[in-house]
Amino acid sequence: MSGRSKLCAWAMVGALFVGTAGCDVFVLPSALSKLANSALGDLTADEIRVLTQIAADVINSQQPGLSASGLTQGQSQAIVDFLDANNVGTFEELQMLIDQAQGNPSSIQGLAALAAAFAGSDQSFDPDNPTEEDLENIFNFMQQNQQGGGN
Repeated sequence: MSGRSKLCAWAMVGALFVGTAGCDVFVLPSALSKLANSALGDLTADEIRVLTQIAADVINSQQPGLSASGLTQGQSQAIVDFLDANNVGTFEELQMLIDQAQGNPSSIQGLAALAAAFAGSDQSFDPDNPTEEDLENIFNFMQQNQQGGGN
């Protein structure tokens, strides 16, 4: 097989792989790298969406009756905006924000937009009276990944 034929064959295999895995195959390594470095605030909406979909797929493979689903693009973007509005860049800063929400929820920025993005979902909450559990539920997948060896 000539060099040109090999190159063409590899290009076709690569195209087939990307076609079956989708463009998300390129997002995952970046997202995992950011989580491993505790760069939570650097995650993009696409990365958050992909991470939550993978988490849902794993949950569904372990417990098929649960019907877990990943976040939507809108919910993922709301998380990115929320983290940015509250200057959250690391897991430690996220935990401080969760603690702050318990003591003084009115000091948290962007809760109404975050709540609106999750309205009607299992993770709905009242932005005027958020609980520590509300924020922990929304960010649970990130904390589990970090505690499970991401660092």
